[in-house]
Amino acid sequence: MTYILDPAWHAEHARLENLASLYDPGTAAICDQLGVTAGWRCADLGAGTGTVVKILADRVGSEGEVLAVDADTRFLEPLAGGPISVLAADVTSEPLPANRFDLAHSRLLLEHLPAAETVIESMAKAVRPGGWVFVEDLDWTTAMAVDPPSEAHERIIRACHELFTGTPYDPSCGRKLPRLLRRAGLTDIGARSTALYLSADSAHGLPGWEMLVEQLAPRLLELGLLSQADLDAFHQLWHDGDSICFGPLMVSAWGRRKTDDERLE
Repeated sequence: MTYILDPAWHAEHARLENLASLYDPGTAAICDQLGVTAGWRCADLGAGTGTVVKILADRVGSEGEVLAVDADTRFLEPLAGGPISVLAADVTSEPLPANRFDLAHSRLLLEHLPAAETVIESMAKAVRPGGWVFVEDLDWTTAMAVDPPSEAHERIIRACHELFTGTPYDPSCGRKLPRLLRRAGLTDIGARSTALYLSADSAHGLPGWEMLVEQLAPRLLELGLLSQADLDAFHQLWHDGDSICFGPLMVSAWGRRKTDDERLE
C-alpha cells in the first residue's frame, strides 16, 4: 500500500495518539451500541498505536479475541498477549479469515486506499453471519470552516486538497461509507458524523492540524503549493488563543452481515 503519510515520520506516534484522543470516545460508544461484549471475536484493521484494540480487549475479556492488523506493527507488538494478537499484513492483498469475527473495524484506513470497496467486501466476508462491519473515515467537507475568517487556514486546506489530487488519498471517503457497506451486502446500515470543534491554544497550538501539515510540508513546498511564510502564518494562527475551526467530518458507519435465514428471504 502507498500512503500519503509516512509511517516512519519522527512524530508519527504522537500524531496517531492525538487522533486517538479525539476520536476514541466516539468509537467506544458505537462499539457499545453494537453490543461488543465478553467473548466476542474482533479485528481492528489499520490498528495504528492500538488504542481501539485496547478498547475492544477491555470489552471482550479473556474469553474473547482481538486481532490487531497493520502493515506496520511496531506500535502494536507491545500489546500482544491475553486476548490480543498482532498480525502484520497488507489488507488490500491479504484478506482476513472468513466467517471468523463478530466485529471487523477500521478507522482512518479506507481513506488511504484506492481499493477501499474491496477491503470492505473482505471485512464483510470476515465476519460471521449476524456480525458487524464498522468503518470510520474522514470527509474534509467541514475542513475549511474557521472563525474569524482566516486566509492562512484556507490557503493550507486548499493546498492539501491539491496535494491529494492524483494520490490514493480520498478526502471525501467518509460520505461514501454507508453506500459501500450496502454494496457489500450488509444490512441494518447506520451512520453518525461528527465535526470536532477545535480552539487555538496559545501554548499547545492545534496538534491535530499542525502535525499533519508539518508532515506534508516538504511536498507542499516542493510542489510550490505553499511558501514557508504560509506555513508560519498557519502555525501562528493556531497559537493565537482566539481562533476556532471545525475538524474534518468523521463519518462512522456500520452494517450487519445477514444471517443465513435472512439471505433466503
